[in-house]
Amino acid sequence: MAFKFCPECGTPTEPRARFCAGCGQAFGATTSASALPIAGIVSLSILLLLGGGFWLYFRLAPQPQRPLKPGEGQVSTAPPAGAAAGAASGAAAAGQAGGSFDLPEDIKTYIANLAKEAEANPKDEAKWKTLAGVYYRASRLDPAYEAKAQSAYEHLIGLDDESLDGLRGLGNLAYDRKDRNGAISYYEKYLTLSPDDAEVRTDLGTMYYETGDTEKAMSEYRRVLEKNPSFYQAYFNMAVVHDAQGDRAAAHADLEKARDVATDANTKQRISALLDQARSSSSSLAEAAAALSQASAGAAGGAPGAPGPAVPMAGAPGAPGAPAAPGMGAAPAAPAAPATTFEASVEQLFRAHPIAGPKVVAIEWPASDRVQVKMANFPMDQMPDSMRTSYLDKMKTGVVAAKDQFDRGEEVTVELVDQSSGRVMATVSTRPE
Repeated sequence: MAFKFCPECGTPTEPRARFCAGCGQAFGATTSASALPIAGIVSLSILLLLGGGFWLYFRLAPQPQRPLKPGEGQVSTAPPAGAAAGAASGAAAAGQAGGSFDLPEDIKTYIANLAKEAEANPKDEAKWKTLAGVYYRASRLDPAYEAKAQSAYEHLIGLDDESLDGLRGLGNLAYDRKDRNGAISYYEKYLTLSPDDAEVRTDLGTMYYETGDTEKAMSEYRRVLEKNPSFYQAYFNMAVVHDAQGDRAAAHADLEKARDVATDANTKQRISALLDQARSSSSSLAEAAAALSQASAGAAGGAPGAPGPAVPMAGAPGAPGAPAAPGMGAAPAAPAAPATTFEASVEQLFRAHPIAGPKVVAIEWPASDRVQVKMANFPMDQMPDSMRTSYLDKMKTGVVAAKDQFDRGEEVTVELVDQSSGRVMATVSTRPE
C-alpha cells in the first residue's frame, strides 16, 4: 500500500503518479517554505497518532515518485487555497522544499540499526535494498538522509551493475536534484533490463517532456499503451502534454480514454470531474484542477494561501487509482453502516484502521471468544516498540468498547496472524491486565 499524499492539497496518490491531478502539483517542485512548519507538524502528529505510521512509511511504502505537473514550465498556477497536509505529506513537503523535521528517536534508532546490519553484511543485497529504500523515505522528512540513500543505491549497483532497485532509486534521486538528464540515463538503463515496466517507461516519458523533448515523451507514452492499453496514467500524461501544447481537444480525448480504461470507480469520478471543469470553463487542465481545489477549500472555509484542515474534494480529481481517504483531499468514502453485532463491530474496528486495515485479508472466528485477524505483509515484530504498543492499545480500547456496547459477557482474545506463515504476531485481550 502506498502512503503518499500531495504536499499541496493532501490528495492521496499512488506510486505510478508523477503529478497530482487534484491540484497540478509536481512532486519534486518547491513547496511554499512558509507552509512547511505547520504542514510538517500536522503530518508528524497524524503519523504518530495513527500508530505505526512512521514505521510503515519507512519500511513498506513504495518509493515516492516524481510526478509531472500539468503544463509545468508553460502554465503557472498558484498553490490551491487551503493547502493541507495528509498523513505522510510532511515527508514529501520536507524533502521537496529542503525543510527538515526531527524524526522520533525510535525511528532514528531503527534506521541506525538497519545501517549497522547492512554495513556488517556488505554483500547482502537484500539488506542494502531495504536500507536504501528506508534512507530514501527518511529523506522526505530530513534531507540529510538523501546522501545516504545515494550511497546505498550506489552500493547496490556495486554489488550488481544491473540492479533494478539501484537504477530506479538513483534515477529518482537524480530527478530530486532536477538532474533530468541523469534521471533519463538511469531510467533508460533500467528499461534495457526491464522493457515492459509501464511505470518506469511512463516516468521516462515525463523526464523527456521536462527536458523539452515532447516528441520522445509522447513516443514513450504510446509505447506504454501498445503493451498496456489499460494503463490510464499514460493517457493522463498524454493529456497533460497535449494541454500544454494548447491542443485542448486532444487533451480532453486523452482524458476520456484514461477515464474509460480506469478500473476504479473513484478514479473515473475524479478524471470526469477534471474533464467537466476544463470543458465548462474552457480552461487548461492546470487551471481546472486549481479551480476544483480552490472551490473545495472555500467550501470548507479555508483561507486562501493559508494551511488549513484537509479538505474532502467530493468529485474533484485526485491521483487516479488512489483509494478515497476522508480528510486527505479525496472524495470521502461512504461511511460503513453501524455494526449490529459484537462480531461485526470488531471486524469494522480492524478493517477501518487507516494504516493496518488495508493489510487485513481475512477475519475468522474459530470460537465465540477467539478471533483471528489475518494480515499480509505486516511484520509487527519488526515494528519499534512504541509503534506496536500504540496500535495494540488502540485496538484493545476498541474491542473493549464493543464488548460493553453489546453486553458481551465472556472475555475475548483477538489474535493477529501473519497470513503467509500462520504465526500469531500479537494478541489483544479484553481480560483485565
